[in-house]
Formats: sequence, C-alpha cells, structure tokens
Amino acid sequence: MRNSLNPNDDIWSALEYNSPSHFQIDEVESIEAEVPGANDELNWWWVLRLVNDRYILVSGWCDYTGWDCQSGITEYEIVDTGLAAAQIAPELEEYSDREIRKNLVNQILGEQPFGTEIKIRRVGYESNSN
Repeated sequence: MRNSLNPNDDIWSALEYNSPSHFQIDEVESIEAEVPGANDELNWWWVLRLVNDRYILVSGWCDYTGWDCQSGITEYEIVDTGLAAAQIAPELEEYSDREIRKNLVNQILGEQPFGTEIKIRRVGYESNSN
C-alpha cells in the first residue's frame, strides 16, 4: 500500500489526463494494490482507497509517448473493501497471460509485496530416455 499519490506515479498521470467520472483525484487516500503496466504494451491495474473507506478498481493504458498523448482509464464500481475491488479484476488480462486478479488480491491480503507482479511460468519437461 502507498499512502499518498506522487505526481511522478503513473496513477497520478493516468487520472490527471483522463478525468475519472466516479470520483475526484483529491478523493484518493491511498493505492492499496498495483500491477504495473508498460507504455504501448500492458495495462496498469490499481485498487484505490477513496475517502469514506470506499474502494475502486481502475485500469489504464498509454501509448509509447506517455499519459499526456493517447491514453485511457477504465473505472469499475465503487465497493466497500479493497478485497472486493480486487476481485472485480479479470482473472487473466486480455491479450496477455498476466494473472491480474490473483496479483491484486495477494497484495491486499499481504501475501505479496505492493506493486509487484508474480508470474508462475509453466515450463514443459522433455524426457530424453532412449
């Protein structure tokens, strides 16, 4: 969890250049969980804690030039807990093999460090028995 927004954070820029419709930027109290993205490649995913103990899941994307050019956010419903917001996330991100829900939920539960994405790679085993 991060207690405040920093103007250098991707979430700050995402909200600044893509005005949210469900809340105001100054209503964000903390970032409870984050799966980082990459310009022109992968979406960012955030569970935000708002004033009055409300939570919202937000995802965002931007092109290679950054948030101030071509970018967008998707806001999901406002809910009562961070866990409920994380559980709204898709199990797998479309067009990637990233386990978004699992990563956000594990961060909320304290089972994974904030802002990290843990990938489990399933590697095939080939036997060379002759």
